[in-house]
Amino acid sequence: MKFSLYLGSYRNVKVFIHWTFSLLLLWIIISNMRQGIPMMDILWVILFVLALFACVVMHEFGHALAAQRYGIQTKDIVLYPIGGVARLEKLPEDPKQELWVAIAGPLVNIALFIILSIVLSFTGYNIQSLEEIKIQPNTMLLYIASANLILALFNLLPAFPMDGGRVLRAFLSIKLPRAKATQIAGGIGQFLAIFFVFFGLFNNPILVLIGIFIFLGAGAEVAHTQQESFLKGFKVKDALMSHFQILGYNAPLSKAVEKLLNSQATHFVVVKDDVAIGTISRNEIIKGLETGGENAYIEKFSDLNPIKLDIDSPLDDAWKLMLTQNKKVAFIIENGHFLGILDQENISELILVKTALNQ
Repeated sequence: MKFSLYLGSYRNVKVFIHWTFSLLLLWIIISNMRQGIPMMDILWVILFVLALFACVVMHEFGHALAAQRYGIQTKDIVLYPIGGVARLEKLPEDPKQELWVAIAGPLVNIALFIILSIVLSFTGYNIQSLEEIKIQPNTMLLYIASANLILALFNLLPAFPMDGGRVLRAFLSIKLPRAKATQIAGGIGQFLAIFFVFFGLFNNPILVLIGIFIFLGAGAEVAHTQQESFLKGFKVKDALMSHFQILGYNAPLSKAVEKLLNSQATHFVVVKDDVAIGTISRNEIIKGLETGGENAYIEKFSDLNPIKLDIDSPLDDAWKLMLTQNKKVAFIIENGHFLGILDQENISELILVKTALNQ
């Protein structure tokens, strides 16, 4: 993954740490040094943060391994300063499956809390005997255990994009349509988000950021699920684009620039001997200009491995596949012959048109 350090893999799930994670460690060092905290104490804080993110990795593997049980693969796990993300190929639509995948992460944290609490009880650790609690060798396990409990409880808040929002949606989906269940869960999440914002304004600014994060995440999940629900029943052929801009694979990028500036198209079909072999996007054209200049060949910067969809494939499955593989355009095929393209923007326009007609 770009701008990320590869840490390793388990069960075919790769783990990366994003470069911005280093900014978190740098901030910890600088902020503590400015407070005059001894370097040894700062090192223990850094060790705690690294141990905490190891727990976050295990949390994300809880989701990934639970998803594997239902045949859903995880592309990778990426660690950011604010936490980790397990990028599943898709979310299970069966409510029971979604429930187990969503709750698996917090269950890992609860299990770690119980295990560490048992270890602490055997060491005879007495929190009441400490005048000041700070991160050091004899309190490290206490902090890690407490952090796992907090992670579990926070993630179980019934609000998207936390795991609790998906757990709530899974329970509601047992009796309600998925879109309706998502709408209810999203509404509850946004109500909690507004509470966090107002409470945070007078108590803790961090809660304001959390509230905004939850509000936007809940809204995005509702919109995504409604769009997915709307597409059910449509076929790829319903959104077929038979008119599109083409570019020769051995033409210079200057030709692509010419068409880019003289049309509203942002994606072009690349052809070789009148056969469609790939696509090139506006971003790929700009990148090509920056690295190779306007005389570089189009083929060098094209995507020559486009998604190929059968014309009678369900449109919602095609849309999910394009989102998963981050492809804006796909080829539509019938009996091995190229018919046209499917564009994510065109799918959105289809939804707008059908929604307007049904009002």
